[in-house]
Amino acid sequence: MTWEALLFRLAELVGIESSYTDVYGRRIDTPLDAKVPVLAALGFDVSSVLSLTNAVVAAEDEPWRRWIAPWVVRTTDAAGLDLDLFLPADNAEQQWSWEIAFEDGTTDHGTFRRDNLLMLGARDIDGRRIEHRRLSLQRSGPIGYHRMRVCGPSEVEVSLVLAPHCCHVPPEFKGPDWRAWGLSTHLYTLRSQRNWGVGDFAGLGLLCQIAGEAGASVVATNPFHALFPRRPSDASPYSPSSRLFLNSIYIDVAAVPGFSDCAAGQPPEATLSVLRETELVDYRNVMATKLRALEALFEGFYAPPDGGSNRDKEVRAFRRFSAEAGPALQRFAAFSLLDELQSGEGGEFVPWTRWPSAYRTPDGPAVDRLAREHSKRLTFHQYVQFLADRQFGQAAEDARHAGMNIGIMRDLALGVSPDGADAWMHQQAFANGLRCGAPPDHFHPHGQEWGVVPFNPLALRRNHSPFIATVRANMRHAGGLRIDHVAGLQRQFVVPLGERPDHGCYLNFPREELFAILALESQRSSCLVLGEDLGTLPDAFREHMRVRAMLSSAVLYFEQLGDGRFRSPRDYPAQSVATVGTHDLPTLVGYLEGRDVAVRQRLGIFSTAEADQAQERRRDDCRRLSEALASAGFPLPAPADGTQHAPSDLVAAVHRFLASSAARLFLAQPDDLLGEIDQINVPGTVDTYPNWRRKLSIALEAPAFAEVIALLARICREQARGQRRAPQG
Repeated sequence: MTWEALLFRLAELVGIESSYTDVYGRRIDTPLDAKVPVLAALGFDVSSVLSLTNAVVAAEDEPWRRWIAPWVVRTTDAAGLDLDLFLPADNAEQQWSWEIAFEDGTTDHGTFRRDNLLMLGARDIDGRRIEHRRLSLQRSGPIGYHRMRVCGPSEVEVSLVLAPHCCHVPPEFKGPDWRAWGLSTHLYTLRSQRNWGVGDFAGLGLLCQIAGEAGASVVATNPFHALFPRRPSDASPYSPSSRLFLNSIYIDVAAVPGFSDCAAGQPPEATLSVLRETELVDYRNVMATKLRALEALFEGFYAPPDGGSNRDKEVRAFRRFSAEAGPALQRFAAFSLLDELQSGEGGEFVPWTRWPSAYRTPDGPAVDRLAREHSKRLTFHQYVQFLADRQFGQAAEDARHAGMNIGIMRDLALGVSPDGADAWMHQQAFANGLRCGAPPDHFHPHGQEWGVVPFNPLALRRNHSPFIATVRANMRHAGGLRIDHVAGLQRQFVVPLGERPDHGCYLNFPREELFAILALESQRSSCLVLGEDLGTLPDAFREHMRVRAMLSSAVLYFEQLGDGRFRSPRDYPAQSVATVGTHDLPTLVGYLEGRDVAVRQRLGIFSTAEADQAQERRRDDCRRLSEALASAGFPLPAPADGTQHAPSDLVAAVHRFLASSAARLFLAQPDDLLGEIDQINVPGTVDTYPNWRRKLSIALEAPAFAEVIALLARICREQARGQRRAPQG
């Protein structure tokens, strides 16, 4: 075979899609020069015919070299359990056996002869004939993570995952007419009379109380993933250091036990007042202020016991948390410690890839020795996570006490920062030479590259543990989980490091296994799953979501028919969540005014011609939206000056429109209810726009805030969404 033919074959084997259909309905073929750097980033030598030949043979032979795959994932909706085995064809008299050790301590076992199993194929591996046979067991087992052994001339042990077919669905959702509403917000935007310049977990609890008492079922939030305390300006919640741990900036320091007695931990009220009053979150000074206070509080926590019952109780709770979190917390704390110790002159950030070689991997004597030498500081980083987890758990309790039957819906980012803790802790799990992105579309005609690293799908097929840990961590204390770019569970648009965003391609992931694991974790956590399924999707992907009982996203701006008309509320999918926009889109007032288009032109994302075309489309869309509102029974009053509707009238009408939709869940954004103009994030920008920094214009405690939530509740009741939720417990 030629070099080109071999490369195409290898790309096919590892899951690089040969083409896709873009948002304009055009077929886009993946060029050869886009496949080459992706294959190289996945660890393949594509420099010669010989190296490619070896890579193709190794990829084709890989499943045949083990008797059974290292991870077997099945759903329990079938009566039995089918297992694919790859067994040597010699020694026909060999008696084989299998044993499954279930999570609950029970076991199952049996024996078989190779010749009695269904034959599916054969292949010669290193001069030995290997047969693909299927072992069909008449019984399955309980859902969970189990261990299975297959024994013959020797034995192999693998992980067996038995999962439910569907994700968790609240009992109320199973009623044909039941509808719910809630809020969708970004935690850092919440103003409060008592926070330290950024929304915190106490503010989240207060928001849940306000919304729950008004009749809301859920408060959805931005990701709480750990970011970079020493790089507080890197504030994107979708570019995390770790998706396994929490962002410490959200700790309400004043609520930490011992704060009132810790003079060293109490900043001047004038400092806090300045931080609260800024228009944008001052991440650097907020983080510095909180860090000083937390360090002072830790000194009291870490001191020798004095017999005080409250402190002893805290220590016991901390030890329970640390034991439950296990080695992952130890590694995260070690990364945080090394991040501090390896900072350059002047305290500048040094990526872990530039640390001394002894520290570039988490396993090794140098890291262990450093952890022992700095055990107190290591414990401090664990203590911070303990506080964050406990306060977030309290916010979830506040939601339940306020009557919410779903509670807090968390958000899971698509990837992680290449400089972060997860990429350091699990280096084999990530495709470090690739970045997640998106092909060109209406909003971004040149495509996008988001600077985050995806899982390596080849490594994920061999070991699902990193994905399991990520999902489980983000369902903790949550009643729902939104998965950003959920199509990434089947395929992700990846851009090789250093390439243009429009020079990427789609890379396939093991969808069925990941969906099954998601369903298992969802059922165990009683956690509803929402998939953000916007943009370019694989064929029938939404149907796969539907049968797994995952909610899809119905965003007003995109719910248009082929001729441009907006979809009627009654035609929204029932198994969906209706919203005005997302974190990457303009606020409602900003959309109506075309402010986002002007911003993109100013930042160079749109040329003048592209901006003019976008504004013309926006005017058409606003006209069609007004027509849709009127058709649905929510006509706008005549403008007072005869030229333009009042924004408040449009905002109220749009919320009535969505509240009347067939979607199971309607989420309103405080940004839209309060008439905020500027969007919180402009994708494709880093330093040219103040992403992830804008605060809401009024505080949670302000009467005006309660008034807009009360207005939303009244709108939802008027549209038959205000049914009382089932009693808790």
